[in-house]
Amino acid sequence: MVDFFLKGFTYFIFIFIDSYVYLRIFLREKLFYKPLIELSNFRKYFVTINNEDHSVWEIGNKDAVKEKTLILIGGIPTDPLKSMSWMADCLNTIDNSLRIIIFNMPYYEDHFNIDVSNSLAISNGESLTSKKIIDFSKLKVDPKYSHVNQSKTIKLLMNEMDIDAAHLVGHDRGAVILENLCMDSPDKVLSYSRGSQVWNHYEPQWRKLAPKVLVGPPHSIMASYHQLRLLLFAVIFLNRPMQLLSQGFVSKARKAKKGTHLFDRYTHLKLTSQVAYKSYFNKFKQSLMQGGLSFEVENRNKFKDINIPIMQFQGEDEFKEAPNGVLISDQPYFGKYNLYKNEIEDIYPGAIHQSSGVACQSQFITDKNTYKLIQTKFRSKFSRFCLIPESAHFNVIENPKSCANAVYDFIISLR
Repeated sequence: MVDFFLKGFTYFIFIFIDSYVYLRIFLREKLFYKPLIELSNFRKYFVTINNEDHSVWEIGNKDAVKEKTLILIGGIPTDPLKSMSWMADCLNTIDNSLRIIIFNMPYYEDHFNIDVSNSLAISNGESLTSKKIIDFSKLKVDPKYSHVNQSKTIKLLMNEMDIDAAHLVGHDRGAVILENLCMDSPDKVLSYSRGSQVWNHYEPQWRKLAPKVLVGPPHSIMASYHQLRLLLFAVIFLNRPMQLLSQGFVSKARKAKKGTHLFDRYTHLKLTSQVAYKSYFNKFKQSLMQGGLSFEVENRNKFKDINIPIMQFQGEDEFKEAPNGVLISDQPYFGKYNLYKNEIEDIYPGAIHQSSGVACQSQFITDKNTYKLIQTKFRSKFSRFCLIPESAHFNVIENPKSCANAVYDFIISLR
């Protein structure tokens, strides 16, 4: 009953919230103004496979060899194409001999429909209020929205574009799609850089901490539209029950002037994030019902037998304590809830957050000017683990320059 009233309340109250958000976006991005990234030299086109048109944004040298070709895929809740555009632009500034290709999450464009099959969901939802399971087991799914199938679509796109192999860069959901490409077709992958995505260690009891403490994304909660709406609004606008954006980014971005990338990136995260996913939520739910956190963590065990250089880049401000006392973001790389404890040295051993009185083990950190490296463990699958300053979950948007530097240095080191 509580969920029923919460759902009704959400749909009602967001009529007014959405009106406010759309007005703010209009005033910041539409009224006599064009976001600076739209003036960059991106080539925007479609690639057709199986009579289906898939969106591509590209910048740089279209004749680059495979060793200088990068494929980027972003995640949610904003536009996966645009979310990677600032990082792509920074990579192009670093080295304009690169060919940088951004793919959308396959089938998330408006012209694709959901066509359910006889296959059923393998992951359930969860009530935000009662914590009870929401049974999806009898819901039919469209297999093309599974991240496994989306990775196969990326391979087909690469083949159609005559790309034998490339360096892969994924963020959030995009990282999951690309890691499935790594597992299915390692011959197509020169290296794999993954941002803001858990790896192969996750303890089930951590789920019970949500929503006050989020260790990894709460997919089961996000699989219900009204709950995702409430959660994203709360963490972006109210900074409760946790804060999703880096305090360092927010402090600078609030003062950013119109006509700067920082101003546009803040608009993208603060405002566009609230409404962008409305057009593709049902497709996102299809993806979640065919995967989810537990499935993805277990699936990564396949990397044990795959020899691909892997680099993780994570927001340095993950699990800092915000000024209002809540934790920032959802993917700790240290301490009590360390998602990467099998891969890197623990720089805050036993800590819950970065201000909990545990001394930083700085001997494991190397400052690379625009980003930092944490020392990997013996036999780690990660070749590198990079910390991106003044960023948390949305590091490719909060600090795209440092992300680009980390990825570029990683690629250069493999030559």
